[in-house]
Amino acid sequence: MKVRSRVAALAATLPLLAGVAGCADDAAVKPVTGTTKPAAVPAKAVAPPARLTTATFVPVTAAAYAKVKSWTGVMRMSAGGQVLTATITQTYKPDAVRVDLSSPQFGGPAHGILTRGAMYLYIPDPKLHGKYLKFSPKSSDPTAMLFAQLLGASDPATELKAMRKAVLKVKFVKADTIGFRKVDRYDLTLNNAVMLRAMGMKVPAGLPKTSVVATWLGPDRLTYKQMTSGAGSQTQTTITGYNTGVTIAVPPASKILKR
Repeated sequence: MKVRSRVAALAATLPLLAGVAGCADDAAVKPVTGTTKPAAVPAKAVAPPARLTTATFVPVTAAAYAKVKSWTGVMRMSAGGQVLTATITQTYKPDAVRVDLSSPQFGGPAHGILTRGAMYLYIPDPKLHGKYLKFSPKSSDPTAMLFAQLLGASDPATELKAMRKAVLKVKFVKADTIGFRKVDRYDLTLNNAVMLRAMGMKVPAGLPKTSVVATWLGPDRLTYKQMTSGAGSQTQTTITGYNTGVTIAVPPASKILKR
């Protein structure tokens, strides 16, 4: 595959990653120590969080996302017998995204780093000599423009603002667990064209009118998992951590290909 084709293949997958929210880790439980056995105290029943509705889902989750400073997650997409795995790291203040991709179509591991000032792509191609391609966010290059769209769409404020317009229905499905975490599953029916336009993205021809996004929320109203499927493909995103102090480093000048 030529360098240009690999760049296009990488860029074409990234919009699928947009709009993934952060998730909370379990709170640590410290053991009680001492020689005296404490008197038994009846545990207070903790009321489950109120079920969210079409009217309350976006405002409530937006308030929870506002506290997120960084998140990491793994996305797995299968379509046409091929599987794409992406590890995503995103930080706010500074705004930056790193996406590590693994798929046979790239010829090996590839990744992109996006910041407000520049975009860097690493493609496993011998012609690049292990170096990055650098683009300006204001570049007229189609690939660079697509990455710029992704960076804006990855902002929870942008996504939630778009979702406010695009959500047609929110349905509570059931109480569930992921590992030891208690979560609630909701199915969100979205107007696809409205969602993409509100996020500044182009609406592709033949796009279905609506889609259903299965979303698992914790008591903190943050997302633990999301899943979509249709047209022979399935995408599942699982958040592995948030607010962990992770940083995203840009490549040094010596690792950037001069063009």
